[in-house]
Amino acid sequence: MRVCIFGAGAIGGMLGFLLNRQGYDVTLVARRDHYKAIKENGLTFISNEYNIEETRKFKIFENLESLESFDLVINSLKAHSANQTAELVAKILHKNTIVIPTLNGIPWWFFYKFEGELNNYQLNSVDPGKKQWEYIKPNKVLGCVVYPAAIIDQPGVIKHIEGKRFIIGEPDGSKSERANAISDMFTKSGLKAPVSKNIRSDIWLKLIGNSSFNPLSVITQNTLKEMCENEDTRDIIKHMMNEAILIGKKLNINIKLTVEKRIEGAKNVGDHKTSTLQDFENKRPLELNALIHALIELGQLTNTQTPTLNSIYRLAKFFSEKRGIVSK
Repeated sequence: MRVCIFGAGAIGGMLGFLLNRQGYDVTLVARRDHYKAIKENGLTFISNEYNIEETRKFKIFENLESLESFDLVINSLKAHSANQTAELVAKILHKNTIVIPTLNGIPWWFFYKFEGELNNYQLNSVDPGKKQWEYIKPNKVLGCVVYPAAIIDQPGVIKHIEGKRFIIGEPDGSKSERANAISDMFTKSGLKAPVSKNIRSDIWLKLIGNSSFNPLSVITQNTLKEMCENEDTRDIIKHMMNEAILIGKKLNINIKLTVEKRIEGAKNVGDHKTSTLQDFENKRPLELNALIHALIELGQLTNTQTPTLNSIYRLAKFFSEKRGIVSK
């Protein structure tokens, strides 16, 4: 199976490294200094959990223009970049290519084969112009929920913080041959990759954390542990999570954990900066649309009041714009 990691950042690079280490044919696509460092010196992966500090050489490119089609494309770009590059990605897909987006927040394909009146609804906040829906096509997608935490320690070097779980799932909840094949592939590479019967529920469980912790971290400049331990920020997080849970209930999406357990789980990750705070510090565009604005859009669709989500979204956007960052 030929694999392309489009956006070999922290998570994409981790996946690419582990798959390549297991013997899979992996091509990386990265940008700027990270691309140059990997091309010249290879990709270094450091992990206490895996007991690895190793460098591997890769086929690596800065764009997709000269590439042929792949059997599996793991799109690890942020939501806004994935939307803008959809037409390019379509050129490296063949009839049976599997596409796995690893982005945080609500994915563009979320309402594909959805049971209910919102079946095939296309989220404007996540996929403006319907570019991914039209060019990539939702039938090619396998859902994925990413739990590992990792950072680009320096160009060409990925440091794994913790976690091995990548939940895989078909939009219609079926235990398909391709879902089982990808699960097996990931598992052989050292990941925990169960096939979910309800990938939307898994997405929503992570979403209630990302939609609260990530934008709030931009405002407070705090780590997960700090936000969970402070009484005021913890209270704000509870309100945001409860608003997201209420939207989920109206969509018949049930959550398996209580708000308290979700907060405790984040607290136990420790002094880790959310990916959004890392982007904020590095003056990179923030994926606020997929993380929180999409929830506000769904709040309007389901007649759900989202006062806390609204306020935090607006504040995070204000702070990012004040720093000269475009929030997308």
